[in-house]
Amino acid sequence: MKDIFTDELKRCGQMLESLFHDMVDFEFTIENEKLYILGARVGKRTIQANLKIIISMFCEGKMSVEDVFQKLPYYQIVEILDVYSLSNLQGLELLSRGLPASSGVVAAKVCFSSSDAWSFINRQESFIFCVLEISPEDIEILQSKYCMGVISARGGMTSHAAVVCRGLRKPCVSGFGNFNDMMELAIRHNNELTIDGNSGSIYAGFGYIEKNNDNLEEIKILRQLLQFVVKNSIITEKSAPLVWRMWDVVLLNKRYGSNNSKRVVGKRGKKYISFVQPETKEIEKIYSILEYVENGNIIVEDLIGFLFDELSAQVPLGRHYLYMRPVLDPMIAIKNNPDNVIFPCTQLTGIEFFHVNKYVDFLLDIYSIKVFFSTNLNCSATMDEKVHGSFNCLDYTNPHGESLIIHSYDANKVAVYINDVHISSEELPLVYHLLRRRKYYWSWYRENNVSKRMVVDYLKGSRFNCSEKDKLYYLCEEMHLIQMDKLTLVGKSLVEETSVEESNGTSKNIDYIVDEVLLRGYNDNSSVCNDFSKLIHRKDFKDLIALEIYEYYFWNDRHEFDLQLIKEIVESIAAYFSNPEVIQQIESGILQNVPSAIIISSVAAIWAKIKKINKKHNTEGNSAWEQLKKNTQKIDEEFANHDYVLAEEIETVFGTSREEILPLLKLCGYKCYIHKNRSIWIKPGIKEERIKDILRTHHFKYKR
Repeated sequence: MKDIFTDELKRCGQMLESLFHDMVDFEFTIENEKLYILGARVGKRTIQANLKIIISMFCEGKMSVEDVFQKLPYYQIVEILDVYSLSNLQGLELLSRGLPASSGVVAAKVCFSSSDAWSFINRQESFIFCVLEISPEDIEILQSKYCMGVISARGGMTSHAAVVCRGLRKPCVSGFGNFNDMMELAIRHNNELTIDGNSGSIYAGFGYIEKNNDNLEEIKILRQLLQFVVKNSIITEKSAPLVWRMWDVVLLNKRYGSNNSKRVVGKRGKKYISFVQPETKEIEKIYSILEYVENGNIIVEDLIGFLFDELSAQVPLGRHYLYMRPVLDPMIAIKNNPDNVIFPCTQLTGIEFFHVNKYVDFLLDIYSIKVFFSTNLNCSATMDEKVHGSFNCLDYTNPHGESLIIHSYDANKVAVYINDVHISSEELPLVYHLLRRRKYYWSWYRENNVSKRMVVDYLKGSRFNCSEKDKLYYLCEEMHLIQMDKLTLVGKSLVEETSVEESNGTSKNIDYIVDEVLLRGYNDNSSVCNDFSKLIHRKDFKDLIALEIYEYYFWNDRHEFDLQLIKEIVESIAAYFSNPEVIQQIESGILQNVPSAIIISSVAAIWAKIKKINKKHNTEGNSAWEQLKKNTQKIDEEFANHDYVLAEEIETVFGTSREEILPLLKLCGYKCYIHKNRSIWIKPGIKEERIKDILRTHHFKYKR
């Protein structure tokens, strides 16, 4: 009898899981030898359990791709990924133990009073706040981005310090004991401490901090799923923004929710205005076209951030006015809503990105993107609270034009224009997905054997006016750079001959945007062999490699100077490959590792200079430049004993992510053979007969 009900309970559980697409708690009873289900609900679980359950059910076929991203919030993944631990415990001196009041590990200078803490904040230096106990007056100190963690002599797991730090996601050790003893110990060690909120330990000196959960099996599966979904466009209107937010968090290591530290600075005299403030009726018209979009706040924040990243990677710091400007002053565009008791007013924020195709290669046919969004706000706030709180405002500190300080992306309604065409709320998630996807799967240049420089030179030379139309003419016409033997707004933006404010009056609709602009360049059929020693001569390829390395090595501490140094290394290798004799020697097997030697020697020189400048804090173990050098050396060591590696084995062989290794393989001139979504990398200088054997062994096609 017991086995009968056990089997029936299992069947009921499986049925409920299929119905809910989730783990289910249900109540049951047995009466007169009959099973009754009394109630069912989605089961509660911890963040780590949620990840394991969702990935497991997806692998079992009980969840769809859309279910995974809707039931797996990105902030939970952030919390899982941002679990840190100390890698050099043996080299640290344990000073004291307390209660692990808030998880996390941090190393910094320590201060023992509020006045000292404010001194650190004013100097913009990181610190650990050590006090007898936290008082309400200290909250502003804890909220500062320079306060890395808290140590309190008194209190337990539910103390004021513990609760506040858990809310702010900062490590905290509470109840360690004698405050005066801790002060003496810290002074003895130059006030340099490391606290481990996971165990409640306090150490002398600065510890080496590393992530724990990057290599979790569920995270690896999620990373592979994201790449598969993006490549094959397995998205819906609801899942598109969620997929890309997860992509940013998992693959690009971005973090959301940090406050903008910029402050508005009033300038004497007349303020510089880089735009014409629209009239009230025009602002009302913008309000009237705003539409509700599911997950619109994510689309707005990520689209603006994506465009900023792509454009600023090509334009020097402080010159954002070349590609971005606010469309209106959001402090003036506040609309009262007397009928709304909770949110009595709405703020309109607008931003325009122009000359997009001039700076972003894979957006060749897009000259302008405008984003408008409204935010519900509390109009009873003071002016200071409006400027420094959740209100969006202009930044008047740049003499060449304003930028926006966006305190809130909580978009209520949204309107997006691409090439002055309004994108409807139904199409916006798809359009956003296709824009983001272009960065990784833009193939128009390769398919047409043309570069952006060739297109620009052609347009500037005005050769398209000739009676005999050549290949470049038809390619430019296809991309809407030319129309009726004249430059369009897109073409003029590319060669920077006009302002994007001009309009040619051409009628366009959403079909034009989706079919003619956004869907172009997505042919995933790769050539049988990519010989990167030959591709390195093309400017668009060199720029792509530099940006790939920059993207995956310098995400944590980005600076355009690093990108410039990478470009110089790429140029050095391109110059090396430009010598026909060198190519002949590589093909004959005489030379093999010279490109990697250029990388290693260049990085060593750069890193030596950086260490001289920054002697005080030696961060060699965490340096992106040092990691770049180590990975290049790993490639040399591996290919000294082997002449190929399968793409699916890269992470196992090199002990790091594929994204870090592949750009270096391309830069060093390796050959990549592709067959049925599989790829194999073969080092330069391998004889053709050996290449045939390698490909035949692993069931790859061979083409000379």
